[in-house]
Amino acid sequence: MPVVSRGKKYVFAQMLKDLAAFLEVPYDTKPKLSPQQLIDKLDMIMSAAQRYIAQIPEEQLDKNMRNRQRPIRNLCYHIFRLEEAFMEVVEDKVYLTRDLLNPPPPPEIRTTKDLVEYGKRTQRRLHAWWDKFEDKDCEGEVDSYYGRQPLHNVLERHTWHPAQHTRQLMLLLEEDNGIKPDRPLTDKDFEGLPIPKKAWDDEAA
Repeated sequence: MPVVSRGKKYVFAQMLKDLAAFLEVPYDTKPKLSPQQLIDKLDMIMSAAQRYIAQIPEEQLDKNMRNRQRPIRNLCYHIFRLEEAFMEVVEDKVYLTRDLLNPPPPPEIRTTKDLVEYGKRTQRRLHAWWDKFEDKDCEGEVDSYYGRQPLHNVLERHTWHPAQHTRQLMLLLEEDNGIKPDRPLTDKDFEGLPIPKKAWDDEAA
């Protein structure tokens, strides 16, 4: 959990709006994209992640992702787990915790095929939820480990987060394995999402 301090005061810097208020600087907390635009982006990102995972050599899955102590299989699983956890929060009213977002893959999800199928199931669940969801402006709120948040903001977070990891899959394929990603996403595809400039932080974790 990132923390920023000023003297004896501090703030959990999980949300930029909290950090901006703490530092007393102006910041527009409203997402740039509408909920429908975020859903469309997320659908695109999940489809892309499935394509890229299908291209990963099977023997790579147990290796750590670059300078992180995180197996590539776990990163791939995490991309879709973020959305499954979001579904559990909005449909089942589960409290959003860090542990909810970061479990290891279950034993039945081992191969790239398993990961892709998991992604497809999660994507179908997202479609089914959104089709019947009445609050298309996402004006409700969600209880989370970083406070009570507008649903619109949580949806944005659960869009840019997997987007960033999907960018990392493209790096894994092209730079680390010499494999051209199948229909690579571009900067234009990520427009409107508050993602970092760099797809990967080279500092060792």
